[in-house]
Amino acid sequence: MSATDVRDATLSIAEVARRAGVTTNAVRYYERYGVVQGQRTSGNIRRFTIDAVCRIKLARAAQRVGLTLRESAEILADIPPLCPDLDKWMGAGRQLVSAGQERIAELEAAVDEFRAGDFLRS
Repeated sequence: MSATDVRDATLSIAEVARRAGVTTNAVRYYERYGVVQGQRTSGNIRRFTIDAVCRIKLARAAQRVGLTLRESAEILADIPPLCPDLDKWMGAGRQLVSAGQERIAELEAAVDEFRAGDFLRS
């Protein structure tokens, strides 16, 4: 694939940031944690496959239910770049739902403990 083909088939860091609704610094942060992977062109410009946007959106959703970026990266690790397998993406979504439900159960238990005053007892 020529440099032109790579440029046409990928997104710049600014494009990923805009489409994912984050800053370019956030994209770099997600890259550092392995949520997304950029490739350098011969001109040392970072390029990302289009699915980087989905990966960042999934990681942001995961953060809202308390998952770390490392946990998000683990969920996404089984999905190769540009994976057209919808089942793999849906599986990642199911893992996110499951983790969210676990966090909700933990929070409900904590609230019940506070409500009952159990946290005051030894």
